[in-house]
Amino acid sequence: MLTRIRGLWRAARSVPVARTLLFAVDRVWWARVILRADVVDADFASLQLGRRVSARSAVRAYVSGGFRSGLSLNPLFAERLVSEQLPDPDRVPALYAYLATDPARIETSLSWDAVTYAENNAAPATLLGGPLGHAWRELRAGGSLELRGGSVTNLRSLHSAAREVRTRTLTAPAPPNAEVVLFWNLDQDDADGKGLQAPLAVLSTDSAGNRKIVLILGIANAGNEVRLQAAQLALGDPRVLLLDTDDHGHGWISLLGDGTLLVQRTPGSLIEPATLQALMRQRTGPAAPVWLAPDGVVASAGVMLHAGRPYRVLNGYPREDAAALGTELPVTALDSPVSAMIVGTGGTPRTLLAETVRGRTPPGPPALPNNPSSTPAPSPRGLRLDGWGSGPDVVIPRYVREEATFVLSDGIEVPRLRWAIKTAAPVGARGESWGETHFARALASALERHGQYAAVDALPARARPSSASDDVVLVLRGPRPLPSPAARHRLLWIISHPDEITASEVAGYDLVYAASTRWAGRASARFGTPLRPLLQCTDPQRFTPAGRARGDELLFVGTARGIARPSVVEPLRAGRRVRVYGPDWRGFIPGSAIAGTFVPNDALPALYESAGAVLNDHWPAMRREGFVSNRLFDVVAAGGRAISDEVEGITDLFGSAVRTYADVPGLLELTSAPLSDHFGSDTETAAISEQVRAEHSFDARARSLLEDVLACR
Repeated sequence: MLTRIRGLWRAARSVPVARTLLFAVDRVWWARVILRADVVDADFASLQLGRRVSARSAVRAYVSGGFRSGLSLNPLFAERLVSEQLPDPDRVPALYAYLATDPARIETSLSWDAVTYAENNAAPATLLGGPLGHAWRELRAGGSLELRGGSVTNLRSLHSAAREVRTRTLTAPAPPNAEVVLFWNLDQDDADGKGLQAPLAVLSTDSAGNRKIVLILGIANAGNEVRLQAAQLALGDPRVLLLDTDDHGHGWISLLGDGTLLVQRTPGSLIEPATLQALMRQRTGPAAPVWLAPDGVVASAGVMLHAGRPYRVLNGYPREDAAALGTELPVTALDSPVSAMIVGTGGTPRTLLAETVRGRTPPGPPALPNNPSSTPAPSPRGLRLDGWGSGPDVVIPRYVREEATFVLSDGIEVPRLRWAIKTAAPVGARGESWGETHFARALASALERHGQYAAVDALPARARPSSASDDVVLVLRGPRPLPSPAARHRLLWIISHPDEITASEVAGYDLVYAASTRWAGRASARFGTPLRPLLQCTDPQRFTPAGRARGDELLFVGTARGIARPSVVEPLRAGRRVRVYGPDWRGFIPGSAIAGTFVPNDALPALYESAGAVLNDHWPAMRREGFVSNRLFDVVAAGGRAISDEVEGITDLFGSAVRTYADVPGLLELTSAPLSDHFGSDTETAAISEQVRAEHSFDARARSLLEDVLACR
């Protein structure tokens, strides 16, 4: 019922007459919830607004639109940082969403560990306002609070730090006596905290200060929200210094001692902690990771020269082409938004090909050192250099296909082709939670094992500049259609949402596959285009039993899809123990059931094998048309057991390792203890697992796809 009411409320917003009234009602409700939580710091809000306001006036400014510009009502609460962790980012104020859901697992500030605070104050943190409310009442009563970095602060210090950074009274820090200096230039895009995750992770692993690491935050061009967060970080950790000048720290950097490792970051770039650690291990000269553009395509693997003119290595090609060049690439000049150097030393600049950083589209032309020398152009996989073109202030290498063959394990010789696998997944961290991303990567690896050159393109890279060099384009049709590509061989594999497929969509491809035998036959007749059955599959390289002990807990991994999915909600209501991993479950199930918002794909095999059973369900159209979920293949391949809604073909594929239900009573019966009574023996499950890995692997699917393409050639 609650889900239906939410749906009707959202639908009403599309009606022009109702929209204004509903937004007004929203604002009143948001303000009421925030005021009742008693977490508003009127002094802190006044400092940001530039005028003295009461708590009620501050809330009114916040819900009327201030939340979109970064106005914060509490020094321990960063709007965009919290918004990124909750459903409906930017649609509702993050503070309201935080208070209206289970807040115990939500980070509210870069400088304060709210999650650990909630764990250490379990009972109080469940009271009014959650961990934020409890900590705020302690501060307001004259107490203190430990910040990240170990320093203890009080409310007066928080206000003082905010006042200094707002009035720009900060002075450039003296050069530190440090072994490593991380110089992080910030701008307003860093308000979500993502750009600071890597250096903060490095500081947290060096809590004893063994490496003498110092983090300099350049905030001259940062907005109010970022400056306030930076001030608190410096307040909590003496290793964090603020630089509030417009020279990007160049004058200050010149004073660093020889031998200091300096890592510099420009605004708008995202780097993983592991990549930053790799840069920090460099002691032999300048180094940088491969620069990926916002669409995930290589922006630059470094600068090289031809006839005295620069070019960006592999610009416009997939990252897989850079990784195939080895571990390091000597270049004429570094060309990346994050780079490392040893102060006072030289050395040949190098690109670390296994590491990447994502940053804004590069301006041109790239900078060059004095007296640069020409260097040979590395070629993408399966291509060779065939001349040069010209662009504004740069040269552009041209490549043609290089004929090569590969001998398969059964002795058959096949040509080595360039494959591009297109998905509708977003780039970066958000894309890591999409099943399509990992499905595509596993298929690409299988094609590589068959001698092919394969790359995976997220949605923004669907028409990357180097697409003309691809021999085969395979589109994975998931939640949204993608335009038919221009390539020698165009393949479409429909793995979900069959109800949205049209005759015009399948007509744009040379070969069309569907992950349902029954639907493939019916759709072939309806569309007048032959569709070949090709079921989903698993990756035995990852999903294989390891002899882990099986527990008695139910497990679910996936998103809420904006609804109270019965496969999860009903067992919880019945008192079953369910451990849920997913990004958007807050508000649908108790926070105690949410084990995490994200699970690395490498961790799934252990979770699947050790669970009492894995819960699974399908989109209605997939269930109706016989599309069996990829998750079931993975669970059984890992030696696990699953409980799923009924879909034609599940029993034939998985036998007693997967039990199905038709309704809620059936679901509750299958989730009742002891779970082992509902499944086959461990010996039987192991045999089924082995069969799935043998017959339904990505290698088997890759071989089928390759044979079909070669038959077309």
